[in-house]
Amino acid sequence: MTTKDDGIAIVLATRHYLYQFLQHIFGNEPNQKLLNIATDQHTLEALELVLDEKNSSFSAYLGLLADLSSALFIDAGDTLDKLKNEYTQLMIGPNKLPAPPWESIYVTKERTLFQETTLIVRRVYLNYNFLPANYPHEADDHLAFELDFMALLAKLTLEKFNEQNTKAIKRLLADQKAFLEEHLLLWVGDFARDIQASKTHLFYPQMANLTEQFLHEDKGILNELISLF
Repeated sequence: MTTKDDGIAIVLATRHYLYQFLQHIFGNEPNQKLLNIATDQHTLEALELVLDEKNSSFSAYLGLLADLSSALFIDAGDTLDKLKNEYTQLMIGPNKLPAPPWESIYVTKERTLFQETTLIVRRVYLNYNFLPANYPHEADDHLAFELDFMALLAKLTLEKFNEQNTKAIKRLLADQKAFLEEHLLLWVGDFARDIQASKTHLFYPQMANLTEQFLHEDKGILNELISLF
């Protein structure tokens, strides 16, 4: 591979890593393994690759990491319990969620689940034989599912790049850009703003802001990658 190819491969691998990371953040109850990934140097380096160091979301994440690392050092068990409680309050309930993590809530007047938007997202998934983990009990347009779908396409793109399958790469990049523009970017900003209304700000409101910024940056990255093939 050429130096240029090496650079592209690093970008493709980084995108896959970050989409997987963010999917785990919003799709799974926090555990020690997830916190280890969140505070790992590799995660920081991946974010540095795609975000400007002067970016406010990146600066906030650095502060969050410092606070989280300090809290884990003082009392790892108590910190993990607090994060689990925050995850339950924000992502599960039983009380009304300040920022329901489903696309249909934000893009339909009814602000209810399992709308036409959900079916549209499902049809996009089926193009790649992607089936959400909790299907059919969880709506397909959950934030974690949409991030997981992008992680899958990012992984496939890296695989096709290693195979030098240019035609498949073009299709995958175009489909990822379309999914960002037609789905994730339409509502993740509102989700990030709404979650700021929550009573707890240990981890997830900051991560929502970081996710929004990453998705905007990734659209630019996709445009650059598309121009190369």
